[in-house]
Amino acid sequence: MAFRERFDRYVCEGDSIAVEIDGFRVTARIVRDDCPDSPDERQDGFWPSLNIGDPGFIGPGNNFRERLTKAQADAEAVMDAWRKDEWFYCGIVLAIERESVELESHAASLC
Repeated sequence: MAFRERFDRYVCEGDSIAVEIDGFRVTARIVRDDCPDSPDERQDGFWPSLNIGDPGFIGPGNNFRERLTKAQADAEAVMDAWRKDEWFYCGIVLAIERESVELESHAASLC
């Protein structure tokens, strides 16, 4: 099974694409992840660090202070955008129907 249509680069909750396969219509729909955790709670190494033992270690080398400052600013921008609801974690749910009758509203998901 392959979807010929693709999701746009920027999607909204509820956006969907569909494909017909042997008389079945498979619809992939964007759903908002129901986990309320912020990005820094979900991702090990979200915040940059100079400590080699930390998941967010920026790596050895020259200009570490500048690299740390940039990585910190990038992380803060991501958090700020998330707090303003400019983006969200999402998943894709597949629904199956045949002859306009929905057989399964949540046949599979990728979250």
